[in-house]
Amino acid sequence: MRAMVTARPEPHRIVDNDGNAEPYHFQFSIDDRVALEAALEIADEVIAVGIGGDPARSSVRSALERGADRGIHVEYDPIDNVAAEKYATVLGRVVARDPPDAVVVGHASSFVGAEIATFTADRLNWPCATRTTELGQQALGTNVDVGADEIAIQRKLAIGHQEAIVVELPAVIGVDSGFTDPDRAPLDTVVAGQRADIETIPLADVMPRESRFSMSVGPVTIEDVTPNERWGRGRPPRTGTVEERIYRMLGRGSDEGSSAGEQIDTSPEEAAERVVTYLEEHQLL
Repeated sequence: MRAMVTARPEPHRIVDNDGNAEPYHFQFSIDDRVALEAALEIADEVIAVGIGGDPARSSVRSALERGADRGIHVEYDPIDNVAAEKYATVLGRVVARDPPDAVVVGHASSFVGAEIATFTADRLNWPCATRTTELGQQALGTNVDVGADEIAIQRKLAIGHQEAIVVELPAVIGVDSGFTDPDRAPLDTVVAGQRADIETIPLADVMPRESRFSMSVGPVTIEDVTPNERWGRGRPPRTGTVEERIYRMLGRGSDEGSSAGEQIDTSPEEAAERVVTYLEEHQLL
């Protein structure tokens, strides 16, 4: 069985007893560490996938040091946290290049969040099980037969309530943080992970129409953009010098000429009243 597991970074900061805090740095998400442990339990080959900049690559390296067999880094330079829908779409396309039997995702993370499992399953049209607390035949606790193309899952419903189900593979599995407490890997595994190569894929090879800016925006299209009605009534002026155009866009000039503004030599109260009157007359309030 082959499994892909997400390797997402999350910010980490240490505060000492005196209240002094170190600068934030990123580390492999604790929720995805738990997901990695779950993947290692059920799969013969585990592939860690990171999406983003250097923190994502470092998280992939950490996954290799913890026992992942391969690492893939979809590389781009983000300007902010990636939108969940975009992250799931990129992950789904990486999965589609070489489909595994399961995609394993940490249920919750400060980076992107719990919805990644369901979004990715939707992109792939795969079944999805979230809040998983047990995997394999032991999850059923009965003699129910599980087929070769199925997996038994125990998942959390609410406090004190769980259910056991059988899910057809391939599937996306969201692992609850209470699945296990991840341990340190043996030294030889750590050394092998430090020496392992990471396959690097440019974002443009996976999502040709996305950029480092659009990855943080989410599902926004050009139809959502409206002109600024206060500046140029929706159209910037196209005649006159640069200075004249700027003055007209700022409401401080006209087609007959430009002005650097008017100095009001009066009391503050009367000056404020005259400014408000001017703005109302020009429909700028």
